[in-house]
Amino acid sequence: MPHKTTHPFLQLLRYMRPFRKDYRLAILYSFLRQVFDIMPGVLAGMAINTVVKGENSWLAGWGFTALKMQVMLLGGLTMVTYSLESLFQYLNSVKWWRLAQNVQHSFRMEAFEHVQQSTMAAFSAQKTGDLVAILNDDVNQLERFLEEGAHKVITIITTVVVIGSIFFFLAPQLAGLTMLSVPLILYGTFFFQQKLSPLYLAVRESAGALSTRLANSLLGLFTTKSLVAEELETQKLAQVSEAYKAVNFQAIAWAALVEPVIRFAIVLGYLAVLVYGGVLAIEGRLDVGAYTMLLALSHQLLWPFMDLGEIMVDFQRVMAATKRLLRIFDMPLESSPTQSYPLAGKIIFDQVSFGYGVDTATLKQLSLTISPGQTVAFVGATGAGKSTLLKLLLGFYTPTAGQVFFDQHDLRTLSLSKLRQQIGFVGQESFLFEGTIAENISYAFPGASREQIIQAAKSAAAHEFIMRMPQAYDTWIGERGASLSGGQKQRLAIARA
Repeated sequence: MPHKTTHPFLQLLRYMRPFRKDYRLAILYSFLRQVFDIMPGVLAGMAINTVVKGENSWLAGWGFTALKMQVMLLGGLTMVTYSLESLFQYLNSVKWWRLAQNVQHSFRMEAFEHVQQSTMAAFSAQKTGDLVAILNDDVNQLERFLEEGAHKVITIITTVVVIGSIFFFLAPQLAGLTMLSVPLILYGTFFFQQKLSPLYLAVRESAGALSTRLANSLLGLFTTKSLVAEELETQKLAQVSEAYKAVNFQAIAWAALVEPVIRFAIVLGYLAVLVYGGVLAIEGRLDVGAYTMLLALSHQLLWPFMDLGEIMVDFQRVMAATKRLLRIFDMPLESSPTQSYPLAGKIIFDQVSFGYGVDTATLKQLSLTISPGQTVAFVGATGAGKSTLLKLLLGFYTPTAGQVFFDQHDLRTLSLSKLRQQIGFVGQESFLFEGTIAENISYAFPGASREQIIQAAKSAAAHEFIMRMPQAYDTWIGERGASLSGGQKQRLAIARA
């Protein structure tokens, strides 16, 4: 996914290219809906013109001389207009909603897959709660904007073009005066946009920090309760929540000004039609039907700009969310050759050095050889590099110096995914997924038969305690295997490996 652009909105458009057909149809439906929404005002003006002008009305000029025929025709056109407006309103709503769901799902999945394929170093540098907030809340901001905001933008553009054309056709001198309020509205909108853009980015960042704090507190609840530190955690959460509230208040203070300012500019344009148009009608320089039509249309022309403030606020939220989403695609991806070999099990570390930081070295010139079938234990103080050695073995990190070999094959020449499929790894903390015991054991091998699952459990000395569970292998394990003891979780992890 390309993501190096000058503005996140441009990247969003580039990302939506696969959905071109859908959003073009959605735009068309929004345009047609708004055109037919404008038509009743036009027909009302034509009705007034018919009543006032009689046989000299606009419709009479088109060949419909009988007044009753004119009224019947206007009634029929009004019914058709409302029917078509209802039809396109339905089509427009369904199309935008479907587009929103498809885009947010596709964006979320691509971002999630990028995180999964990123290097462990890049992933470790991220806060899990922040990633969850991005993949959930930030993506949902995009969904909400496509469901409502995009249609409103099309509505405003269509309204200005169609009604503006009618104004210039019927009363050019009045059109120019009415349109004077539009630049004021646009200037006010962009002024507030500049003020709100950094504020809403700060809001999304603060929301990510709050999500991280909540995730850490809930995951560490056992430790918190064992140390009677509930009040301390509450204070920490309150501090982050207060920061989120404060930055929200700053954004709200500016966002609340948008509609009143736009409303004032709208009233100026409406008054121009009401007063000056009335004067033209009184002096006979403007048809009464045209005056009625323009008065009704000026309301439709200007009042949709009230939505512009809300659209702009939502747009800033979306842009802030998009910026955070695009950061995920800056995480470097894990890469390796496609070459793979069936491993016999010989492992060689040749002068391997590694450090997580620039100035710190966890391992220094480590050399060792492990033969197939040999059992080896690494013993050392905390921080000696025992876990680091295993991470290097799985290719999660690359040595800063030296080489790691599997059966004389340099680790850097092997496919990491194929390599890991041949290595059973059980970590210090056994992580279990929500699901049944059988699903956890067969996690990396979904096609495993029940016999294979049972054999793996027996090999890990887990079969007996599993059979004592309420539904045996079909027993549901809650989040992180909370209903199991530490030893039981370890056994299931060994069976899974």
